[in-house]
Parts: sequence; C-alpha cells; structure tokens
Amino acid sequence: MNSVLRIFIVAGMTGTLLFGCKDLGSSSVPTQPPVVFSVSPSTAAVGDTIRIMGSNFGPVQASSEVLLANCSTAVIISWNDSEIRVKLPNIAANLAVRVNVGSRISNSVALGVTGFISGNVSYAAEVRSTLNYGCAISGCHIGSSAVSGFDQSTYAGLRAGGVNYGPNVVIPGDSTNSGIIREMRGIGIVGRMPFGGPWQASGVPDSLIRRTARWIQQGALYN
Repeated sequence: MNSVLRIFIVAGMTGTLLFGCKDLGSSSVPTQPPVVFSVSPSTAAVGDTIRIMGSNFGPVQASSEVLLANCSTAVIISWNDSEIRVKLPNIAANLAVRVNVGSRISNSVALGVTGFISGNVSYAAEVRSTLNYGCAISGCHIGSSAVSGFDQSTYAGLRAGGVNYGPNVVIPGDSTNSGIIREMRGIGIVGRMPFGGPWQASGVPDSLIRRTARWIQQGALYN
C-alpha cells in the first residue's frame, strides 16, 4: 500500500470517528418550552419543600431557575425533566410559581404561603422558651435521663439530638428535614410530639412550630 493511499484511509477513518462522536451528550435545554402541571402541596409553610410537576424542565438545572413571585430562588433540592423540588423561602404572600428554562418561561400555578415571620428568631428568647414549656419537662426531654437521650433543656443538648435523629434533629437551613420539626408535625419516626405535658392533647401550636422552623432556616444560631 503506497503512502498516498494510507493517508487517504487514515483521514477517512478520522473523519468517521469525529462524525460519530460529535453528537454524544445532550443539551440541558429541551426543544419545547417548560410546562407546569401542578404544585404540591397547593399551600405550604415557609421552609417546606414543594414539588413542581410538569415537562420540559431539562435533565439538569444548569442555568434554569424556579421563579416565585417573579423572584428566582436558589434553594433547589432536586431537578429533573418532569419534577423540581424547591425549598420555600420566607415570602409573605400567595404567589405564582413558574419555571424558566433557556429564557423561556412556563405558565404559572398558584401557591399559598403560610408561616411568614419577619426579622430574626432568637433561640434564647423564643425557641428555648417553647421547648422548656412543652418538651424539656420532667419525665421527657430534660437532663441526663432525657427520653431517647435527647435533652432539649440546653442548646448543646438540642443540637446533639438523641438516638432517633442524632445531629439531624436540627439541620441548619433545612427545617423540612429537621427531626424536631417532623416530630412536632407528626410525620417523623415516633409520632407527633410531645407525648406529655401541656401540649399532649393539642400538639405544639402551629405558630410556635413555624417560628422554630424559621429559626432553623436562619441557621439555628445560639442567639
């Protein structure tokens, strides 16, 4: 085989390889505009995770965004072509949820918002008093003999958690998955807390659950 023929064959094979590989992978921007079918739940509290169901969101977020009341929110939990999960920020209004993909904006779906709290929540002045009144009481979550090893009478004990959640009982910035909020709302491991004390029958008042959740959203500071 002469050198000219070899060059021709190699060049042809190189062109085939390049052509065969150039379409590998796909764009994160679908060819069709995004569509929102529904938002679940239709009413959510500040700090909750909401699910946005639809189509043409793209396989990954990339530069796409969720718009809440025309404002972009950065707290995305997960993103795929048909479902987005996003943490609800502290917004004091009912709002429209839309998805922006490749500068194409979807239709809007209404979402009701509860639990807005203005200003910072203080552990010392607000959260500790809630826990000391209904949770860190005799026979429950106080001292070295606290139920489940979970002492809620001090900040250190609260952050340490117990046998059920450990440090995940309070996850700074994530009230939705913080064990203490899940137990107060009755969706956790052991059932709605508290089991004793003044809130045994009624449960912790929703306003105080929201305030504790807001403290967690703000970083669960020792303030």
